[in-house]
Amino acid sequence: GRTVGKGGALASLAEPHFRNFWLGMLFLMCAVQMQMIAQGYLVYDLTGSPALLGLVNSGFALPMLILALFGGAAADRLDRKKIIQLGQAAFLLNALIIAITVLTGAVTWYHLLAASMVMGALFSFVMPARQAIIPNLVKPGNLTNAIALNSAGMSATTLLAPAFAGVLYAAIGPEGVYFVLAGLGLVAVLITGLLPKTGGRPAEAN
Repeated sequence: GRTVGKGGALASLAEPHFRNFWLGMLFLMCAVQMQMIAQGYLVYDLTGSPALLGLVNSGFALPMLILALFGGAAADRLDRKKIIQLGQAAFLLNALIIAITVLTGAVTWYHLLAASMVMGALFSFVMPARQAIIPNLVKPGNLTNAIALNSAGMSATTLLAPAFAGVLYAAIGPEGVYFVLAGLGLVAVLITGLLPKTGGRPAEAN
């Protein structure tokens, strides 16, 4: 196939493994950003309380603070692809459970706080694994480009996905949005399944 020039802005996307990783990341991060907006609307619809809205949103951060070191250690020692896929699958399941509780009228803000904390715990493991896997997927000369594209993709989802979530919430309701999130999570799991195994490497001796 045609080789993209070394300095090309999209050089890393010419490498199939990185391209699949990047697409999987886009689907998952779109879903995460959309979930943040849908969750906020839903908590406020249920409670009318700004304080509870803040509490549920902050539920994401606490597990990340506590588990960040464990996530980094796991990315060093375990198959990074599997960590990412398990995180995506757990996101899918999380979204599906909330969709069903909304659909059946059983949802409370406690469910949303628990879902937010589960998400924070997942990301404590997924984010370090995602950073650590990039060197396994690209040629050394494309590493800087791959990291830049990863950051650019995340920034794009932060910009675009929340607006899309707001429109969807108004059009199909919270349960519809959460079913869409589950679908995005499924696509992310399937695309990430195309990646090669990337077993953790032992720490290098100092």
